[in-house]
This record gives sequence, structure tokens and C-alpha cells, in this order.
Amino acid sequence: MSIAHVVLSDLHLGARDSLLTHVHRSGEIAEGPSEVLAAFANSLRETLEQSSGDQKKPQLVLLGDALDLGLSPFGDVSKSFLQLLDAFYPADGADLFDREIIYVAGNHDHHLWRIAQDNGFLSALENGEIPGDLEAVTSIFGTPSHRCRLMESLLAHRPHLSDASVKIAYPNWGISNGETGRAVIMHHGHYLDGMYRALSNMRAFLGDGEARPDTMRQLEQENGPWIDFLWSDLGSAGEVGSGIGSLYQVMLSAGASHDFAESIARRITGGLHSNLGINPKMPLKYGVTLDNLIRAGVDLTAGRAAERQRDGYGHVLGEDEIEDIGWYLSTPVAHQMRQELADLPREVSFIFGHTHKPFQDELLVDGFDVPVGVFNTGGWVLDEPTLMPVQGCAAMLVSDELEVASLRLFNDPTDGKMAPVRVEGSGRSNRLVDETAEAVQRASGHWADFSRVVHGRILDEADKRVREMLDRSNTQLREAAE
Repeated sequence: MSIAHVVLSDLHLGARDSLLTHVHRSGEIAEGPSEVLAAFANSLRETLEQSSGDQKKPQLVLLGDALDLGLSPFGDVSKSFLQLLDAFYPADGADLFDREIIYVAGNHDHHLWRIAQDNGFLSALENGEIPGDLEAVTSIFGTPSHRCRLMESLLAHRPHLSDASVKIAYPNWGISNGETGRAVIMHHGHYLDGMYRALSNMRAFLGDGEARPDTMRQLEQENGPWIDFLWSDLGSAGEVGSGIGSLYQVMLSAGASHDFAESIARRITGGLHSNLGINPKMPLKYGVTLDNLIRAGVDLTAGRAAERQRDGYGHVLGEDEIEDIGWYLSTPVAHQMRQELADLPREVSFIFGHTHKPFQDELLVDGFDVPVGVFNTGGWVLDEPTLMPVQGCAAMLVSDELEVASLRLFNDPTDGKMAPVRVEGSGRSNRLVDETAEAVQRASGHWADFSRVVHGRILDEADKRVREMLDRSNTQLREAAE
């Protein structure tokens, strides 16, 4: 058995609060990997060598929000991606991964999928075809046919990687083995969050069917433009984008999330008026105006979703989140798997990120013969001014036999101590967990250095956030006094 894939999510490269982004004290993006990134690459390289020896290098899967396009300028994001390349594919050393990278876009980098959609449409036109519309989703299984032009253009900045490529899939990618009946499905995780199904919720609010779509195509066609419009490209929106800040920080405050929902509604109604000449004050029925309807719909979707996210900070999964995972796997994912495989695999593992809260477990899902192994990658950014024990990060390891193990890298050190890096499974018998745990133990010196570096960076970042929060509070008090 060997490790065939390493899955990383929520790197948020380019974001100043990402533990991986290397930033000068002046605030400018620096050259080369950050101390955290370098320590992670060194530790993972040692572990993979201990585990796989001279076998084929694993494939890197970036599972969404690897690039922080939602809140960071394209230039900063691009420079930070080069930092990642320098750590994983050093010019003067051995590659850590295979040179074909799989990229599954998320909400902060959905724009990469939109670029791929446009390129696919243009390629069809150049070949004499006129497609009916943009391709909504890709196949789950098989090598993706779309290439990520932004990331491959950055690869060209490293001449020694001239034969490397980045293939993009959306919103899912997976691997299946018909002989063993196993499959691994990967999704960034944003469609498990009602915030990113806002237009489907709006449709249901208007009385047109169920809020949760039955197919992946409907899910993306209804909500993809919304994600790209508001969540995936704010990093290039100048002061508007930087002023919004992190959505998760907004969610910490009921008042802030209400104001946020109001700003969304104003943006929609303002766009209808300026671009289409539609008066948002026009009456619809029973004295209700278009403006009233839009504000109610946005509050029902964005505002209520913010409340759910705030309530979920103290735990890994709540009842609503479990229900959303069950719907996603049993309905749109199962529908697409039946189309591609004719039947559902006997044993399925599901990997996602987005929540920045790593965990592993098994869930009963309608239509599946055995419980689904569910793994969350966590993330590399801090979402709150205070540390939370559920917040942290993991890397997912997938074997050539499609077993999955969670390499638990860190959680916030709320008691002043960092738990050692360890390997965990979802609960079922798993040879990959046992073998990788031995490799991690043999590389324990490297991982201890990694934990020390991460611990210091987390404390620095948390202290900075508290200072920023106090500065904002003092400013508000002064303004109120004046």
C-alpha cells in the first residue's frame, strides 16, 4: 500500500492571516516559503519517504480556497502560490508531489472555475461548435479536462517546472475502484453551507420547489453566479473588497451580519436599477415591493446562514450540518455517481474543508449500504480573535487502495500546549492509518519542529487580532463620544 493522493484545503494563500503566507513586517508578500510552510513541507517529505520509499510520488489535490481570491489581490495571491511551489517543488531539491496537480475550486476561488468555463466555451467556438451554454460542472471521476490557466501561468515562472500542469474540477472530484467497490469523493464544502445556496433558497422562498436542488447541475447553475458575484473576486475590488474583510469575522456579530445582509440587498436592488432600469420600489402584490421581497430573501439566506455559522463555532458539526451532508451525498452526489458509475459504490469516503474545523467520523447516509467515512481538512487561517479548540488543520492522505487517513496537524492551543501531530481514521479498520502513524512517529523530530513553529505563529496572529479588535472598539468609542 502507498499514499497516492495528499489533499490540502483552505490554504488561503495571499491572505495576511494565513499561516502559510510569507509576509514582510512591512506587510508586503515576501520571497520564498514562510517558516510554517517550509516546516510543513520538510516534515511531510520525511513522512512520505518513510511511508512510501521509492514508490511513485503522490498527487497533490488542492481542495478549494487554496488561493484567497475572495479577499486578497490577485498579485498577492500569485506571489504566495509561488511560495508554495518553492516549498513543494524546489529548484534545487526533489519534488514532494507528482507534477500533475488537481485543483477543485471552492467559494473563495470559484473565479478559477469561471475562467475555465469561459475558456472551454471559447475553445468550442474555435473548433466550429456553438455550445448551448457554459459547462456547469465537471465529471466526478477521471482526470479533469480543464486546465487552470492562472496557476499554469505561474508555473511558467519556475522554468524547472515546465512539464507541470494543474487540472481543475468543479464542484467535485473523486476516485473509484470497481473491483473493491470503494470510492473517495472530494468537495470543498461550500455547498454544504446554506450561505452559498442563497439563490436556491430564494427560489424556494418564492414558492418554486424545494430549496435543495436534486442535481449538481441545478445546484451550480442557480448558485455559481452568486458565489462568483459576491464571494470569489472581492480581492480585486479595491477598497470595497478590503472593507468587507473576512465573512467569518462579520458572522461573529449579530449586528454585523444584519448589516452585511442589508448591504447585499442594497447591492442587488441598486444593480437592478442602474443596469436594468428596474425600480426596486415597484409594487408586486398586497403592497409588497420588489425591494421588500429582495431584502426578505437575502435575510432568509445570508442573514440566517450567518446566525447558523455563529452558533456553530463551538462545535464541529451540528444537526443542520449533518443534515446538509446527508442531503448533498444522498441527492446531487449520488445522482451524478449513478450517471457515471451506473450504481453507488459499496464503501464511500467523503473529504471536504470550508469550515476550518478538522474532524473525522462516520455518518449514515440514505442510499449507501455502509456508513460514509467523513473527513474535514480544517484550514490554515484563524477565524476568530479568540482561540477555539475545534479550529485547526489536517491533511488527508488517500492510499492506492482508496483508504483515507487524516494527518491531524494542529488545533488551536487553548491550554497553551500543542497536541502532537498524529494520524486518525473515521473508525473503520484502516491499514493506511496504522502504517502512516508509524511513518509519522519515525519523523517525529521534524513534526515537533513544525508544531513549535505553528504554535508561535498562531499566538502572534491571535495577539494581532485582539489588538485590532481593541483598536476598532476604541475608535468606535471615540466617535460615539464626539
